[in-house]
Amino acid sequence: MTSKFAARAAWVGTVALAMQVALAAPLAAQPQEANDYHLPAQDLGETLRAIAQSSGSEILFASDAVQGRKAPPVAGRLTVDEAVRRALAGSTLVAEHRAGAVLIREARGAGGGPGADSLDQAAITVTGTRIRGGSPASPVVVTTRRALEQSGISDLAGFARVLPENYTGGQNPGIAGGGEQGGQSNVNNSATLNLRGLGPDATLTLVDGHRLAYDALDQGIDISVIPLAAVDRIEVITDGASAVYGSDAVAGVANIILRRDYDGLEASARAGASTEGGNAQQEYSVVAGRRWTSGGLMVALDLSGASPIHANQRDYTKGLDPTLTLTMRNRQLSGVMTAHQQVTGGISIELDGFAMNRRSLKQSPFFPDESVFENGLVSRPAVRSYAFTPTVRIELPHHWRASLAGTRGVSRTHLDTSVYFSGTGSRSLLTYENRLSGMELGAEGPLFRAPGGDARLAIGGGLRTVSLHDNITDIISNAPVPYRDFTERRHVEFAYGELSLPLAGRETGIPLVEQLILSGALRYERWNGIDAVATPKLGVVYKPDSGLALRATWGRSFKVPTLEQVHEVPQGVLLPGFLFAPQPTPPLAPGATVLLLGGGNPNLKSERATTWSATLEATPRVFSGLRLQATYFDVDYRDRIGSPLSGTLAALANPVFSDLVIFNPTLEQVNALVASFPQGLSNQTGQTFDPASVGAIIDGTLRNTARQRIRGVDLSADYRLQLGGKQQLLFNGSASYLESNDRLAPNEPPFQMAGTIFNPPHWRGRTGALWEGRLASLSAYLNYIGPTRDNRFPAVETVRSFVTLDVSASVLGGTAPGPLRNTELRLSALNLLGEKPDIIRNSQPEAPPYDSTNQSPVGRFISLSLRKVW
Repeated sequence: MTSKFAARAAWVGTVALAMQVALAAPLAAQPQEANDYHLPAQDLGETLRAIAQSSGSEILFASDAVQGRKAPPVAGRLTVDEAVRRALAGSTLVAEHRAGAVLIREARGAGGGPGADSLDQAAITVTGTRIRGGSPASPVVVTTRRALEQSGISDLAGFARVLPENYTGGQNPGIAGGGEQGGQSNVNNSATLNLRGLGPDATLTLVDGHRLAYDALDQGIDISVIPLAAVDRIEVITDGASAVYGSDAVAGVANIILRRDYDGLEASARAGASTEGGNAQQEYSVVAGRRWTSGGLMVALDLSGASPIHANQRDYTKGLDPTLTLTMRNRQLSGVMTAHQQVTGGISIELDGFAMNRRSLKQSPFFPDESVFENGLVSRPAVRSYAFTPTVRIELPHHWRASLAGTRGVSRTHLDTSVYFSGTGSRSLLTYENRLSGMELGAEGPLFRAPGGDARLAIGGGLRTVSLHDNITDIISNAPVPYRDFTERRHVEFAYGELSLPLAGRETGIPLVEQLILSGALRYERWNGIDAVATPKLGVVYKPDSGLALRATWGRSFKVPTLEQVHEVPQGVLLPGFLFAPQPTPPLAPGATVLLLGGGNPNLKSERATTWSATLEATPRVFSGLRLQATYFDVDYRDRIGSPLSGTLAALANPVFSDLVIFNPTLEQVNALVASFPQGLSNQTGQTFDPASVGAIIDGTLRNTARQRIRGVDLSADYRLQLGGKQQLLFNGSASYLESNDRLAPNEPPFQMAGTIFNPPHWRGRTGALWEGRLASLSAYLNYIGPTRDNRFPAVETVRSFVTLDVSASVLGGTAPGPLRNTELRLSALNLLGEKPDIIRNSQPEAPPYDSTNQSPVGRFISLSLRKVW
């Protein structure tokens, strides 16, 4: 880490912590509000739900964690912490405040011990470990559905936009999708998580711990298939995790957890639009659930739609043809189902599933002053996806538990595209169908009693198959003519083991050692025909006292090449030789041409990464309800797949690319290459193709040559204040700083990608406050996307930061009998101040004049929603 970076990170961390403590200090003396409870001895889940309803707090727990457990009577005037503590008394469950919610999980040793029923001794099992009751060494961000709703966010695509550790470029709505602003990543209006900007294919996204089929071409996972109404919370581990979860988990893992134990009926409707025009949205959701003693069922349906934003609806794009759409027209229907049932005392079954159908429209004129129907591309993507996962869980002797799960998922994108030249249209049909099927067997339980609790082991293994079917058909004279049709399958076998070893705990009586846990994980995956990889991970959790925790990890991760990277269509472009400067020695002959090759590579191998992180977390007792966290992360990402030609026009004279250039090729070499291009040769010279005039061939096909070094700091703070009268105030803020050193080839000098246009900025952040009363709430959040440098031209310019203010207010109907009982009316204004994207220079005059990967054209968006619960 450079001294400049270290000084900057230290300064930011000091200021952030000082500001939060200063803010919290005058408020910390306020106690939590007490409520009267008269709960009999009953099912633990029922007691926790009653406490949540009475206190207005979010209390989250997995159904299997409370299954079959009884709670003692809870009576008296108690705070929510006191009520939860009494409900958990005598059990092996503990609780922890996280992101404004109370999370219930099994205690570390599952064996009780001193302080096991205390909120101060909480231990939580979240994404990042397979150990029940384990305390993950990796940093974890937990966001609840309710927290998103209270800030005016209505879908998981909105969650991706406000997560500071995430970058919204590439495979996300609103990306321009051409040239420098994302290529063809945004083919079907999907939304993917892209932690640290390492690519959507380097962030693994799960639903209830299960994998989904990839989306379209880039091997990301479309999170927008799950409606927010069906979500309980999202847990994001911002650290490499291939040792636990396998390929793709280089930047981290996101786990979308569904509302498994919902009981009742909830209906909602939302309407909104951008005040500058376009983006008119409607959404209708229904969630129904039923709980019984041995199980439960939840079903959610969601219908949504949005109109496009056209270029003439924004003053900074009025110079472009009005048929250009800045955002897609969209219609989507989603359904989610989750169920669980205890069959016998030791066997339970679960079933999770979803289905989604989405249709969109995108229009991209080729020229700034001509209609898309004169010269342009009209794309009509239709997406259908589904997945279902049955799971059997078995309680084994000696407190072990086994599970057997199978998954089947499909994501099918069908693109009906029309290309217009001089008013004449031609039509093509493209289909990308990704499939996933797999089975996994796992077991977890205690091994022996260690000084700090039970040493626990998780082991497992399984099989998985992924496939991509790619079909391109041209419509010629109203008849389909197949152009490309292939199916690629990959089979993977894997096995893993994870060990948690608590070396010390409160009961060991060692000064300044409240808890000391070592953890290790190892996973082996064999991708038939591609690679075999073993990835380890080590972690340590050290708590000198209950208010301070130090966490550190080191590990290795990997990502196999995507199916499209291997099978991308070979391409050839013929360019005039005079474009290449400087010229080689000796220079090309007058009139010579250069043949540039592109496309996939069947010999690609896995990308590899070494990651480590260090996290400091503080929950000072003197400021009850305050939580501070700072994380340093480092990712050394090697053998990245890409074209090594950073500057194609300088490739002939640059010795770095000497092994990629063939000078004075033979006629046989040239003709053989031209004959191998399925799309034919793209001749950009303006002259008739002459193979004898080709003076050089440049191989720009994909290779394992690039390297990235990503490092930075994440900061977060949460503070909850009980005001009395069933009122509470929640402050939270988070920020992420990122630096990157990138090389496209081993001998090339490194360059800084973070902080440059169309790439992640150095800084992203979000901060705000939520006030909640008995019958109303009000929230305000400030989102910050830092400036970037536009270094594409000799004169470097700065693209200014993008700062938006989101405000949301709700009124509740209360619980008294009547038509307004259990209703909520919410008014939200996203980007209330109407922040506009900064205008940038364009080498392509038809492209939108702003950085669509970082800045949005949506503008001020006002929405009104109504919800009723029965």
